[in-house]
Amino acid sequence: MNKKVDATEVYFIKLGRGGRWEEECLRDGILRFGYDEASHKDCEAGNWDAVHQYYLKHRDNNKGTASSDTTQVRIFYTAPASAIFITFHGGRLHWCRAKPGVTLRDGERGRHIRHAVDGWHSESAGATALTTDRLAGNLLMTQGFRGTICRVKARDYLIRKLNDELLPEVVKAEEAEGAIIAAIVEMMLLLTPYDFELLVDLAFSNSGWRRLGIVGRTQKTVDIELLLPTTKERAFVQVKSKTGNVDLKDYITQFEGMQGYDRMFFIWHTGKTCVSRLRRPR
Repeated sequence: MNKKVDATEVYFIKLGRGGRWEEECLRDGILRFGYDEASHKDCEAGNWDAVHQYYLKHRDNNKGTASSDTTQVRIFYTAPASAIFITFHGGRLHWCRAKPGVTLRDGERGRHIRHAVDGWHSESAGATALTTDRLAGNLLMTQGFRGTICRVKARDYLIRKLNDELLPEVVKAEEAEGAIIAAIVEMMLLLTPYDFELLVDLAFSNSGWRRLGIVGRTQKTVDIELLLPTTKERAFVQVKSKTGNVDLKDYITQFEGMQGYDRMFFIWHTGKTCVSRLRRPR
């Protein structure tokens, strides 16, 4: 599915109390809806005043509740195929478009049924899984809605996610990050070789590696010896301010003959090489 996704409106729908209809709906490509008390005939005819009066009578004249119930029923019956419905299940956001027309099932609650245009989807247009850990909190908050159907306020954000488009805020942050990195690289070029070794040592220490050997001046091949406590992997680091592929190939050859290390890190700030890290098969 690579076609650009758009929607005139986006609605969240809760598929049954406690999500009891979710698996059925997602499997069969349908939307089930409760509120069975309202007259199906009035809903089909668009007689929403009659529906509102019914709920007003059966909600102890609570105008707010009656209006909310009527609005939710109206959305289910009238939302066009150009609108999108979303729900959450199994750690993913699922979405679909609903075909016009509501059918009824006999003898069970949640008997109002609409069929999805082409089933439910849990991926973006570019086949990216819509896992909840990658969705913004303002969209996930919709799950807390106490009713059954509500309008999704984060519509623009959702449409961007469905089309694999970066948010303007993300683009701005990435541009700022790129500028900062470029500035850091320029400052790095001002470091002495010893200061650059110290910077590399601090970077590894803050990422979980534990230094075993003294920085520099211990072995010709090794500037820093490291241990990763979680996996017991040993590594050595060679730090160069300026280097190229000839130096790198020489250190690769030396690494292949050293049995005491699982990894080699070759780090530099000036020059061109084709490999920056080696890891021995375990």
